[in-house]
Amino acid sequence: MWYVIQTQTGDEEKLVKLIEKMIPKEQYEECFCMNRECVRKTEKGYEIFLRPLFPAYIFVVTDDPGRLFFELKRIPRLTKLLGDTKDTFFSVSREEEIFLKNVQNKDHVVKRSLVEVDTEGTIIKADGAVGVYLRHVIRQRLRKRYVCVEKEFLGEKRRIYLGIKLKEDGEAK
Repeated sequence: MWYVIQTQTGDEEKLVKLIEKMIPKEQYEECFCMNRECVRKTEKGYEIFLRPLFPAYIFVVTDDPGRLFFELKRIPRLTKLLGDTKDTFFSVSREEEIFLKNVQNKDHVVKRSLVEVDTEGTIIKADGAVGVYLRHVIRQRLRKRYVCVEKEFLGEKRRIYLGIKLKEDGEAK
């Protein structure tokens, strides 16, 4: 099952590396931070960079969260396996896991979705994550190249920002 570990915003990748270094691989199947592609406009076009999809959260796949909890205590950074009591930990629900698997690639990156807009600027067609969750889009910023999707995640409605690209975008690497 997928479980969520909370850390300080900005330390997601560092914590993943620490867990991989300090906790035996037998304790978990996979540990990762989900990132999303973002862009900024430069003189050369659009520069692509990564940002955490869920700041301050990393994911770990394990069959024994209790044992992992004790292993996490060895890590010198502040971490918290999310749970409601001392011995019960929150796993990502089946629906949430499907959502996460639908939006990311094998490297745990949410790629930007190619979108097609009409003359009024409304998205009429999209591929990738935006295409799958187009009916959940609550805000779009075409000029900034992102949309905001509202989904239930970890027990509350969250705004999840997904990158987009328009057909006419020329892109720099």
